[in-house]
Amino acid sequence: MNDERKSRSASFFNMVGYGLGECANSLVMNGFFGFAMLYYTEALKLSPALAGIAMSVSVFWEAITDPVMGHLSDHTRSRFGRRHSWMLAGGLLMAVCFYFIWAVPEGLRGHSMSLFWYLVVMNLILRTGLTMFFIPYVALGFEMAGDYESRSKIQAVRQVLNMAANFAGPALAWSIFYRDTVGADGVKIIATTVPQNFINMGAAFSIATAVFVVIVIWLTRRWIEDTRVAKGSPEAVRTENFWVDMKQIVLDPNPRWVFVYIFLVCVGMVMVSSLQMYVYVYFMKFEPYEKSIAHGSTMIGMALGAAISAWLAARLDKKGAVLLGGAVSVICNGMLAALFLTGFIPIGTTSALALFVLFHATYWLGNGIMLPLATAMMADVAELHRSRTGVNKDGAYSAVFSLAMRLAISFSLMAAGWTLSGIGFVTDAAHATQTPEAIWRLGAATFIVGPLVCVAALAAIARYPLSRKVLEPAVPGR
Repeated sequence: MNDERKSRSASFFNMVGYGLGECANSLVMNGFFGFAMLYYTEALKLSPALAGIAMSVSVFWEAITDPVMGHLSDHTRSRFGRRHSWMLAGGLLMAVCFYFIWAVPEGLRGHSMSLFWYLVVMNLILRTGLTMFFIPYVALGFEMAGDYESRSKIQAVRQVLNMAANFAGPALAWSIFYRDTVGADGVKIIATTVPQNFINMGAAFSIATAVFVVIVIWLTRRWIEDTRVAKGSPEAVRTENFWVDMKQIVLDPNPRWVFVYIFLVCVGMVMVSSLQMYVYVYFMKFEPYEKSIAHGSTMIGMALGAAISAWLAARLDKKGAVLLGGAVSVICNGMLAALFLTGFIPIGTTSALALFVLFHATYWLGNGIMLPLATAMMADVAELHRSRTGVNKDGAYSAVFSLAMRLAISFSLMAAGWTLSGIGFVTDAAHATQTPEAIWRLGAATFIVGPLVCVAALAAIARYPLSRKVLEPAVPGR
């Protein structure tokens, strides 16, 4: 890397300032994935199949637009640089649209197809804003990290702050916004069946998201580069072939197995995260405060995993640390299946809560190790390309990485809807009417799918060809 890039490498304080942007992403994404399926099916009475399609179609749209956004960001010529203008516009758009995801007009409720199409349209707009923010944001992180170790550290900081926002937002939401009540007739009202609870949460998260977007723009202003005088003439930019650009990245052998790996890991993770909310309510029969403990512990686990990921990478290299994190996830979800699907630990006991929290949180700790290091691997690949060609394609590499994630999310959201329908889960009924067989199948789907998919992901990442030993001689000036 050249001296200029070294001198602009982020300090730990800079990394924290950058990572605050992940709080905006976390509130939107984790709030959506944590509560959207519950909202659509329990509060709005939409069928799980239609809810899954409404969510997955929008993610598929994001998968299409991500590479376009990466290309646009790389070639933006502005006094405000390649990334920041897009981040500001996209971040504010997603903050506004996040509120309207939950604030569904009264006239559309109770009409399945009208509700379905409203959700599709609002999700498409939300995902467009998310793409405009997220792709340039990830690429900015690639540019701020100037060496092999710092690329692990900045992604670890980013993931820790993601989980901090997740804990302060979606985890505590169970206690703040979703307290079960008793009706005038003495019948218990489950909080997740009341639309207003979701609207209140959406308003709070939307305001916080907008604030974090503005903060990260301000704190990373040092990395704004006037790209009107960037290398490459405007003519060269105009003749850049988008499809050739994407083809070169997709065919690059260095990130190939990272793409496969992140696709598979996200399939398992999103399936678990989409179904675990139902597990808290129906399988484990948690009280509201127990839901906050259980869900909050997953954020703590994932944050701890991210916090130690750079330390593990320094000792085991990135691939070794990822394999270790995957092994932890597989073992812990397997323990949940062994303890609770067999009835070995009775549901409703203090021991059940303690053991569930222990192994479920540690499952997410393993994911916390894996995710930031996978992003750091992609940053390594982008830096290697920049070193060899002198061309900045950080946005394009981050976009194709995101494409693999979005395709996985799109598929797994739809699969989650199919799973709920397939196990016989009833969406327009009260808690007591779910059959024991459907509830057991719900637990089985949550505890078993994750480990199986994770094993396949680990088999893919084991073939990743880069390491510190390979990269250090390849990058000039080290």
